[in-house]
Amino acid sequence: MYIKLNVPPVFKQMFAASGPLIVTLGSGMTVGFSAVLLPQLKDHRSTIKISSHQESWIASMAALPMAAGSVLGGVAMDRLGRKTTNLLICVPFVLGWTAVSMATGVTGVYAGRLLTGLSTGLLGPPTAVYIAEVTEQRYRGAALAMISFSVSAGILVVHTMGTFLGWRLVSALCSTVPFAGYVLIWFTPESPVWLREDEDRRRRVRQSTAVCDHAITGVPSRPPPEVDSQPPVPAVKPTARQCFSRPSFLGPLVVLSTFFFVQQFSGVNAVAFYSVTLLKRVGPDLNEYHCTMALDVIRLAVSVLACGLTKRYGRRPLAVVSAVGTCASLICLASSVRDAGAPATAGSVAVHAVPAPAATASLAPVLSIVAYMVFVNIGLVPLPWIMSGEMFPGYCRELGSGLSTCFGFVMFYVVIQISPYLLTNIGTSMTFYIFGTVAGVGAIFLYLCLPETKNKSMEDAT
Repeated sequence: MYIKLNVPPVFKQMFAASGPLIVTLGSGMTVGFSAVLLPQLKDHRSTIKISSHQESWIASMAALPMAAGSVLGGVAMDRLGRKTTNLLICVPFVLGWTAVSMATGVTGVYAGRLLTGLSTGLLGPPTAVYIAEVTEQRYRGAALAMISFSVSAGILVVHTMGTFLGWRLVSALCSTVPFAGYVLIWFTPESPVWLREDEDRRRRVRQSTAVCDHAITGVPSRPPPEVDSQPPVPAVKPTARQCFSRPSFLGPLVVLSTFFFVQQFSGVNAVAFYSVTLLKRVGPDLNEYHCTMALDVIRLAVSVLACGLTKRYGRRPLAVVSAVGTCASLICLASSVRDAGAPATAGSVAVHAVPAPAATASLAPVLSIVAYMVFVNIGLVPLPWIMSGEMFPGYCRELGSGLSTCFGFVMFYVVIQISPYLLTNIGTSMTFYIFGTVAGVGAIFLYLCLPETKNKSMEDAT
């Protein structure tokens, strides 16, 4: 005898989404860990000594495998299922953080960063697709927006720990996050969409076996009784090559890849890096870690706001408003910063600016940064990840999600590499003018081309 609890469906759906979202905290920690690791490794008391060349490799090592990981994640969730793929991803995540915490030399740090970066890439497609498939239409947008919230929370948590703890202990604590996610995912169901597809594959195998038996023995093999009562077996899923010949696949792939391009070339990472420099201009005695944490709190608060906005408003108007606001705030930021003196070095991206004559002038770039972080994080940051699980038809959802997020990670790496070069050679103002122009042109593109997927079924959204 047992007591059956009448749990509302929304709680069941949020519980199913909680496991992948917990693991996604580890993705945010991977992104933010460089700001904790590198200053401590460069300290004269560090047991591991690094050169400037090794510092650059440590910073970019996690970003290198993300693109390949997203493609592998898309393939794995098609073959193994969404739940099994998410479970397997937790293993290299834990191993990567453990390798960093136990590293005795820079090679161990490289290996750990490579594994955590690969896991971050692997996690993108199955998390978005799984959450989209296990939640109802009315909750899907808010649940998918929690992905961006989890990344922001992970960055804040790792920066907070790094302010007070050593990098080895921080790494060890980070390894517990994917482990906790593994436990939660273990108790959640498999995606019903994938279960139906898997059953279709099994039925096709049984039919093929019956045909082969008849061809060999001449005696027809009667299928099991349950097969007779089922509907006709659907057509076999098209191959990747066949998908590329279908407009229903190519259209969403081009639109979403362009969306990822606009997201990254609106300067999300470059502005975040430069923000600490601007805050220290206003208050030269400000602690760098405290400045970073303050910006992390703003990012996290806006991520919470984005969850509510995606539930209330459509994807396209939210994307357009975000892009227009991002464009305006970047132009204001660029016009309030005047470059002077020697150019910044590529390693530090330090900025030499003419001091503002008044307090209001000094506050102008800070207000621009706050406005920028609000606008970019309500739309351009979360929406491409949300729509990677919504826009593609069922026959190519795994491939489309994997390729589009792969392109997003490639653009992420490209922006990381070229931002120091732009800031050094053409100046801070011109760099931000370029980022603002991309956001402005992106707003026009999104208004004209981005389909609306809010409150539509997975079939209608494609």
